Amino acid sequence: MKLYNYFSDPNEAVLTTSFVLDKDDQITRVYHHLDDGMWEFSGATEAAESDYRVVSMEEMINLDNTLLSLSDMDPGYFAYSTTESP
Repeated sequence: MKLYNYFSDPNEAVLTTSFVLDKDDQITRVYHHLDDGMWEFSGATEAAESDYRVVSMEEMINLDNTLLSLSDMDPGYFAYSTTESP
């Protein structure tokens, strides 16, 4: 798999929720944090701090390769979707 732009390091640590990892929730919100440049992928389910997990960017792309379309999103921005991924 070829990653590009901000997704250039497949081992980059990113945040997501246990709900997304367990496929109980679709990714509907993507944040590219301004303060530290970290990416966060979450769904519609409200998550507590204890629900968050640190995984690799590659693992997230393997879960949903449509995330590649957001690879040039600058830090400090976010994206959200009201429709589910395929």
